[in-house]
Amino acid sequence: MTSTQKVPSLWIILAIAAISLIWGSSFILVKKSLSTYSAMEVGALRIASAALFFSPFFFNRRKYIQKQHWPSFLLAGLTGNLFPAILFSIAGEHLPSALSGMLNAFTPLFTLIIGIVLFHQKFVLKQTGGIILGLIGCIGLLVAGKSFSFQFNYHTLWVILATFLYGINSHTVKSKFADLHPLTSTAGVFMMIGPLALGLLAYSGFFNRPWSDHAQMWPLLAAIALGLFGSAIAMVLFNQLIKWTSAIVASSVTYLIPIVAVAWGLFDGETIYWAQIVFMFILLWGVYQVNNSKS
Repeated sequence: MTSTQKVPSLWIILAIAAISLIWGSSFILVKKSLSTYSAMEVGALRIASAALFFSPFFFNRRKYIQKQHWPSFLLAGLTGNLFPAILFSIAGEHLPSALSGMLNAFTPLFTLIIGIVLFHQKFVLKQTGGIILGLIGCIGLLVAGKSFSFQFNYHTLWVILATFLYGINSHTVKSKFADLHPLTSTAGVFMMIGPLALGLLAYSGFFNRPWSDHAQMWPLLAAIALGLFGSAIAMVLFNQLIKWTSAIVASSVTYLIPIVAVAWGLFDGETIYWAQIVFMFILLWGVYQVNNSKS
């Protein structure tokens, strides 16, 4: 496996920037898709579009995939793609896209905790302060509103669950796909969950919609863009980043994702409170402290 020292820092920085821009923009695309389609349709269409994109790559690289990879493909597909896509869509029906983007910053903390509990990752005592800061920021984001008027919104839990699943996915990719090219592993993942997504689309009645309605065109294109960029191209880049670095470092794209999401939210006229901004930066500072801790 390629070590961090053998990879130019510029490539790592560019990968983090590209992933952050794509995933930071995904929340506003979810919002636009939900103007016409249900949460299940948006999540499933996102995955089905990505699976279609990867199908030629899969058949070209099928020879590199071994029998033992398939269960891990399914686990990575469910935890890193299908379930989070639907969960973020459900949250998008009730939350501003900017807030969903800010809450996505839970991911590095869950990645660390899951790594310690399930993957025997070493815990560094100096990380404790960062974890505490991160948790303060997380709790603050869950309840913050205008003028620090705290009011819990249970719809935020959909995002929290999605970030928990992202943490499992990061370690699954790191531990199970080290012997595969990122394009091969990502194609295999989407070939496993693509049929599930098509089944959900059929169940939701997506294929029975009147396609002559031009009002559905932009929401449809937004959902397809989610699949092609947010779930396809960005996943290849993210899996490559994990191979170059670690699951913790790769999950640090969440430093920039909330900022991009907030920028889109402001552009779209969403209400964003100062309390949320404050707690977002507390959370990101905690994440930085966790990642910057040395044994």
